[in-house]
Amino acid sequence: MHWPYTLDFDGGYMAAQWGAALLLTAALLFLRPPRASRTLLLAAAWLAAVATQVAPSLAELSFRPGTEFFRHVLLVSASLGTLAAVLALRPGVSLVALAGQVPLYWVSGFVKSSDGELAALHLAWIGLLVGLLGRSPRPCNTSDATPKTEGSYLAHDVLAFAGATLLAALVSVYVMHRRDGDADEWGYTFQAAVFAKGRAYSTAPRCEHYLESMYVFESSGRLFSQYTPGWPMFITPFVWMRAVWLSGPFSMGLMVLGMARLGRSAVRALGRDDAPPSARTIRAAGTWAVILSGLSTSVLTNGGSRFSHVYVLALYAWSLEALLQVVMPGLARRRQVLWGLVLGCAALHMVAARPADGAFMGIGIALLFLYALVRRRVGWQALAAASVAFGLWAAVMLVILRLQLGKWFTTGYSLNAVLHPWNVVKYSKPAPHEWKYGLPLATGSYCWWPASMPLGLAGLARLRGRARGLAFAMAASCLPYIAYCSYLDVGQRGVDWGYGPRYLMVLVVPMVVGGAVILAPLTSAARVRAFAGASALSRGGPLALAAVAVATAWIRIVPPEWATVAEHTWRHSALQRAIETAKLEHAIVLAADGTTGFSDLDLTTNYPIDLYPDQPVLIAIDRKSPTEARECLRSAFPDRKLYRASGFEEAHISPL
Repeated sequence: MHWPYTLDFDGGYMAAQWGAALLLTAALLFLRPPRASRTLLLAAAWLAAVATQVAPSLAELSFRPGTEFFRHVLLVSASLGTLAAVLALRPGVSLVALAGQVPLYWVSGFVKSSDGELAALHLAWIGLLVGLLGRSPRPCNTSDATPKTEGSYLAHDVLAFAGATLLAALVSVYVMHRRDGDADEWGYTFQAAVFAKGRAYSTAPRCEHYLESMYVFESSGRLFSQYTPGWPMFITPFVWMRAVWLSGPFSMGLMVLGMARLGRSAVRALGRDDAPPSARTIRAAGTWAVILSGLSTSVLTNGGSRFSHVYVLALYAWSLEALLQVVMPGLARRRQVLWGLVLGCAALHMVAARPADGAFMGIGIALLFLYALVRRRVGWQALAAASVAFGLWAAVMLVILRLQLGKWFTTGYSLNAVLHPWNVVKYSKPAPHEWKYGLPLATGSYCWWPASMPLGLAGLARLRGRARGLAFAMAASCLPYIAYCSYLDVGQRGVDWGYGPRYLMVLVVPMVVGGAVILAPLTSAARVRAFAGASALSRGGPLALAAVAVATAWIRIVPPEWATVAEHTWRHSALQRAIETAKLEHAIVLAADGTTGFSDLDLTTNYPIDLYPDQPVLIAIDRKSPTEARECLRSAFPDRKLYRASGFEEAHISPL
């Protein structure tokens, strides 16, 4: 599954742009800024949404737009947003809008071959202005139909967790065939299999040169995965259950459950200038967080895989939720300890799963936690619990790495320079046409749908009071992480492989929180008959429009996007499928060069041989002279029968 991760880039991109514009339209119909400002914002949003189609449409009418035409279209869109802020008589928002004009115009001239990204950037900017102009206090409905207390969320959250897990499991079965699509996924699986036997590493077998896997490294006779222990630890119970493929769906359920709680907490923490949100609004925020995160197209495919990105999303959401809980005034001591433990464990495992992602996401969490400590908003029980949990898990991870590598404070990544020098992490300034890979606005618009950056920014801009700390924590983490990914150069520029733009997937968290914040009031207003004396159409129209936008764009985006995943994983698994069809037992399959068309290091999916000696089939690589490989393998495994595999899209196995 290669960039742009879909069979129909233009169709998927435009579906997401139209959907985002419809969501902003629904928000504006509900927020009701001054009529002139609302009209201008609608025009700005829709112009940005269709900006890439204006010049081709004019060309069909025999007009000849100049080379700067697209840039001027974006300038008009941004200017309409600025004029809307001025007409609303909001000096602060007007200054923000004016300050954004110059960098937006400069970027649209500097960045090349990225029209879709630039249009999506301007639509996101309009979303931010929509949120800023909608920040005026809006009293909540006080009719008797509005619940006074929140009640229990147990049934809601159990259903959210089960539904997300089931949906990701269905994607894993029917789209990905319960297979891995990359050597990275097998590297995680291998280490989980080692942990399942209570070991930190396994022992290199004889003929290891022919049994080598891309991201399973050998050092001083020890075999272990390149990756840090966090995600393999999570997979370990599924190895015991012999259902490794369920690890991703289960992490999807945890992520959606965390997002539901975080969406509710964000709405609950609004400032004193706003009327307290009703229980119905808070519940609706959790439901929208479930929808926006649980249906996210490439998040679902990652949730069906054995990549660690969805697990990191889950840990990030739970870290933020725990942080909001420990700073809550009047929190009972028992709950301080509980949420302190959650904060410490989630924050540490986030780093242990993906070090760069976890470290950057930890910046905002640490800053907000330190601020709360200085303001004496964190009890000593929560501080002690978080510190103990973080410290103990850090010690466990460091000991595992020490056992694997023989020295402290290093990871398997350090061996790349020796084993795979072409795969060493490096950094370089992107060329003008490469900036879109650091912040994938166009591909992200459909790969993350219905999580939407324009709607997310609109919602985050409306956060006030204690909820502003949440926005600050996410901004302090995500902005430097975007800069880091822009300069990171490990082959993700240009034709990148992956289940969507997974490096930047952590941006889904602020998008979902912001979207839930702005969509929740639409939902509660539609269900309250006496809402500000409004008609049924004006109450329910924005919600209906939002629902139509989410559903229609999702239906349009999913088929061509998931088809690429299905084709990739099906071809990648050709050798494993051929082995299953042949019903081999106690055998070694020697894969010829070019089998399945993937790297030979992608083919070897063997569990640790010393820990799992009774595997029915071992897969080896037919390297150098075939005679050498066969003689070595026959000597090392004299009681196993040898077979040879070849073939591109379909593998064929014959006995030797």
